[in-house]
Amino acid sequence: MRSYYATVVLAGITCAGLGQSPPASNNIVPSEPQVQQNAEGRGFSFHSQNIRQDRLRPSALEFMMRDLERNTDASAQERGGANAVGEETMARFESQYGFADGDLAFRAMELPTVLPFPIDANPAGPPGALQENSEREESSRTKFKASSYVPLDSWIYSAFDRLAAMGYVPTGSATVRPWTRLECARLLAEAHENADWDDEVSPPLLAALDLELAHETGVIDGARNIEAQVDSVYGRSTTIAGAPLRDSFHFGQTLADDFGRPYGHGENGITGASVRAEAGALAVYLRGEYQYAAAMPAYSQAAQQAIASFGPNGDALPFGWNMRNGVTSRIRMLEAYAAVNFANWQICFGQQGLWWGPDRTTSLILSNNAEAMPMLRFARVRPMKMPGILNAAGPVYFDFFFAREGGVHYVGLGPSFTLYGSAAKPLNPPPYIWGATFSIKPSPNFEFGFGHTVIFAGYGRPLNFKTFLQTFSALGNGQAVDPGKRAEEFNLTYHLPGLRRTVEAYTEMFAWDDPIEGKFFARYAMDPGLYMPRLPGIKKMDLRMEGVYTNLPKLVGLAYFYSNAHYPQGYTNYGQIMGGWIGRQGVGGQVSSSYWLTGHTKATASYRRMTVDKSFLQGGDLSDISGTMTWIRGSGVEFSAMGQFERWKFPLLQSGVQSNFTASFEMRVHPNARVGSK
Repeated sequence: MRSYYATVVLAGITCAGLGQSPPASNNIVPSEPQVQQNAEGRGFSFHSQNIRQDRLRPSALEFMMRDLERNTDASAQERGGANAVGEETMARFESQYGFADGDLAFRAMELPTVLPFPIDANPAGPPGALQENSEREESSRTKFKASSYVPLDSWIYSAFDRLAAMGYVPTGSATVRPWTRLECARLLAEAHENADWDDEVSPPLLAALDLELAHETGVIDGARNIEAQVDSVYGRSTTIAGAPLRDSFHFGQTLADDFGRPYGHGENGITGASVRAEAGALAVYLRGEYQYAAAMPAYSQAAQQAIASFGPNGDALPFGWNMRNGVTSRIRMLEAYAAVNFANWQICFGQQGLWWGPDRTTSLILSNNAEAMPMLRFARVRPMKMPGILNAAGPVYFDFFFAREGGVHYVGLGPSFTLYGSAAKPLNPPPYIWGATFSIKPSPNFEFGFGHTVIFAGYGRPLNFKTFLQTFSALGNGQAVDPGKRAEEFNLTYHLPGLRRTVEAYTEMFAWDDPIEGKFFARYAMDPGLYMPRLPGIKKMDLRMEGVYTNLPKLVGLAYFYSNAHYPQGYTNYGQIMGGWIGRQGVGGQVSSSYWLTGHTKATASYRRMTVDKSFLQGGDLSDISGTMTWIRGSGVEFSAMGQFERWKFPLLQSGVQSNFTASFEMRVHPNARVGSK
């Protein structure tokens, strides 16, 4: 009976697919080159022979057959016979797994008419699939093959977050990002081997990732790593009615974690494109865009004077150093870098965004809240296995960068930190920053990480090996020569006992200045969180709850976090905090829940709130509620719509409660334009 159902469905899909083929003279089926040209899809190319069956292997086909077994009964056959069953099932597949109407039938031209594995095969795949996935996990063929990094705003991460929270990605890191596309393909193979094919959650995620990472899977299988393609072309329109905020260094911000893009009261927009190329051990990635932003509402004279005179830590600055004046209209490179891979160590030079930490709504040490910095980066792109007894630490990730800050106009010089600089001209040379992080995973259910960053050198202090070594001084800031502005972070992620595939708990502990003092709760800012990848009774819905605070009791001074006397512009890049949107002395959090329609189509509702202590510029509070819908058509067109209502009250800025509404719509096209090896 199972074989009968499979035969009916495959026959129906194949015939429907041929029926939707482009018209040909005398109704002749298109020739093989035409079929290949029309079947060419996003994320893969038929001229890569090693991708042979990735589009049809169990991730995309086996779970549909099993879904058919679970949901097709005799009554359906009685209602319309075999054809009705096939048509009904195909329509449901198109809706459930994210294909455009009729697109599944079109893609059926790519499938063979005879399955290469029996319907009663192991849920993990056809004979040999477990061994194939295991070999992909090892990915020994990619040791000297470079790969571009997946952008931090890609849907790929949220899909892997969900799989990892269910325990299907035991060697993936939750704290060190971005990942390379080849690493994502390796983790995908790991998820295939560990996934439970009887649930309703993992199959659509795996199918979507299979389509996206088919080329990289082929490279792992032995295909040549030669490819160049237009990754995406996109445009976004954002309208803000009411007075927004864009100053988390003093108050708050309406839009966060958006690569430091400008926005203002009124119409805002971006138009951009990204391209990538790989050739053996080399990789290149470019992402640039045109940005237009309306002007921000001006602060009152009283607010400007209060901000300029505030400086308990020596960070009193002329007003406006982190503010935009008037309308912004510019072309900006969001990310641009070249990389070379040597034995799974990838050296990267260029502009790149980083995210360190397990939280997803903010990160206290490094996030994409500010513009990406130009940097030299040295990262382990695949987890290390330590020798001997050290192997008990499990998979180890490591990342190091050396970067230059931008938009820095002021510096504090001498023992009294005398302010020097000009609003009209940035410092030359600017301050530099280096950072390192690692994470270990002694158990698939537990990950521990450590991160460290230092702002040092710049105007008044030369950049050389001596000043670099000074940043390691154990004496901290209690010495004549300032070692730089240092920050350290500990993080952990844990799958709760008895709820290993249901609840994931995590936190980040962020320390400023002298962190190793044992005073974890007295000196460490934190952002604990919980993530449930599927809710009981509503498996298509997840829930994430995260809190964050930098308003610790008994601090050495007001607005302690992210500020510094030597570097009075603090932990910022072009005026935006490089860490969390919570600011220097706030308490807040965010709750969000997504309903996953398919592997990459979902609706998300979110609520965010923050409160700033009254001792810091009279304090204030902010809250917003938002809804986002993201969906991807099978033709490679992605749409996203967002609406957000916000209320805020900062007495220094306005006497009463203020509100704004943000509406945003984005369209992103993933072209098939690609050049690769045959």
